[in-house]
Amino acid sequence: MGRLLLNTVPHSARTLYYLRYRVAVVFFILALFQQQHLYLTSRQALSEKYSATDFSSHNEGDLQARSWQPYDESSKLEEELIANRASWKVLGEGWEGKVFAYGDSVIKTFTPGRSPFRNCAPDATKWPTEIPASLQFGGAAADEANATKNGFLPVRAHFMASTTPGEPAEWHLVTPLLKGGNLRSLANNLSSEATPMAYSQVDGRYRPAFNQLLENLGTLHRAGYCHDDIKPANIFVQDESHWAIGDLGNIREVSHPYHSSRIWKDNDQLGDCRANDVLRALQTYLKFIQSSVADEDDFNAALYEGQTPLSRLFWWTLADAPHMSANELRQRSISEHPLAETKVDDRVPVPARPHPFLSLFSEREAVKRATDHALMTRMDERSVRLWGMVWLFGVPQPDLC
Repeated sequence: MGRLLLNTVPHSARTLYYLRYRVAVVFFILALFQQQHLYLTSRQALSEKYSATDFSSHNEGDLQARSWQPYDESSKLEEELIANRASWKVLGEGWEGKVFAYGDSVIKTFTPGRSPFRNCAPDATKWPTEIPASLQFGGAAADEANATKNGFLPVRAHFMASTTPGEPAEWHLVTPLLKGGNLRSLANNLSSEATPMAYSQVDGRYRPAFNQLLENLGTLHRAGYCHDDIKPANIFVQDESHWAIGDLGNIREVSHPYHSSRIWKDNDQLGDCRANDVLRALQTYLKFIQSSVADEDDFNAALYEGQTPLSRLFWWTLADAPHMSANELRQRSISEHPLAETKVDDRVPVPARPHPFLSLFSEREAVKRATDHALMTRMDERSVRLWGMVWLFGVPQPDLC
């Protein structure tokens, strides 16, 4: 009966039915291949990002000695901190763990299983990369509570301990508490003053600190490493003239595979991670100034005019960004003195002033959106995590120690 009904269908209709069926099958196969391609490339990108930072060629023996053999001051501080855990004040909480303050110390904890520990500790267990990186560049200095070393935070102590009885032990990293907070909190304080400064005044006050920050960043680069996460929340304020580079958990050697990964390229990062750090440092400084004033419209407009010392510095740097070094930007920053005159200079490679898009935005709003985009330092890996099925399989784990 069914065959009889099929025979009653016109030949042209049957042909169209089979054609649609075959096209659907082809599309399904192509979609399956594309999904597998995205899955594999995404897993590869995540594996590259979470592979270990190589400290082996940079005084490995000295680093291991400093990182694993506790000294008296460190042991005493560890005992004091654990005994007074109830008095720790929560400063913040993120995916990787929590940050606390106690006395003149900051304690950062790392929750196991959240973000894979990338590096091997000297006892062949896994530990956060931030610990050996901080020891490498900040050193161990438990007796210098509020000091920095070459613009980096020293390590006062590091240890494993349970946060609550019966819970697995977590890594703890202890560094000095800098009373000035970070650039984000400093900007909030400046913008909340009864009479906030103009952006040129903020620049005039803090440009020396920025220049010193570039010198410290150059120290990191000359050692063969990149920070990979320069942003306002990771620059800490010792005083008005001294800022410290913090949160070293993303430090990687220049040749690290992450710097050519899909995640890196999808976020439009520069091919040379050192130049990328330098550009992000300038974006961070400009974002700090933008956030420090009560009304950012003057800053946004001046940035796109390209005639003030600060805006000239930005657009000149952006034009040469792929090959910019920390030292070269520092020299340019010194020459473009914050209090120098505003002048018309046709050599400044300023883009066309942004105009409202189909009248949806006023020119003021269009300039603001364009400025925010130009100063953005966010790194997004959501699509890679989605296609890599992190929700099901987790993040690819680095090789075992």
